[in-house]
Amino acid sequence: MVALDLAGDEANFPGSRFVRHFRRAREAGLRITVHAGEATGPESVRQAIEELGAERIGHGVHAIEDDSVLQLLAERGIALESSPTSNVQTSTVPTYAAHPLPQFLRRGLTVTLNTDDPGISAIDLAHEYRVAHQEMGLSLAELRQLQLNALHAAFLSISEKEALMQKYDV
Repeated sequence: MVALDLAGDEANFPGSRFVRHFRRAREAGLRITVHAGEATGPESVRQAIEELGAERIGHGVHAIEDDSVLQLLAERGIALESSPTSNVQTSTVPTYAAHPLPQFLRRGLTVTLNTDDPGISAIDLAHEYRVAHQEMGLSLAELRQLQLNALHAAFLSISEKEALMQKYDV
């Protein structure tokens, strides 16, 4: 086992209920991902970082509403796992154009592109890259940055990351 993730109904089952469990997971050497800032506001992203020890945030859409949360993400190098299609399907954002992924990326945050749940959304990662380019206006260089961010955010050893970078001439 590499990591522990908290996902689901963050509004009715907030991260504060799981502080002890995540402390134990960190003490056992597990890496931490928390879905936050999707169904609730930026305060859930802050709580996930400060109380649960999140190294990656699933969604984090509402983090854009609080500059201090954006600064916290930047300072700690915490990745945002962005899933535009899922966020549109759940009405977290009304349209792809309203999604904050481009703003996160252009602010220098470690944002990645993800599918969230391809079985439910009926998409794949290639679909999300097309959406990011065609609907959200990301350039090819920005799409490449998303890929590099994903590599840096991966729960791999430094040697595994270096091997991938060498293999793909990054």
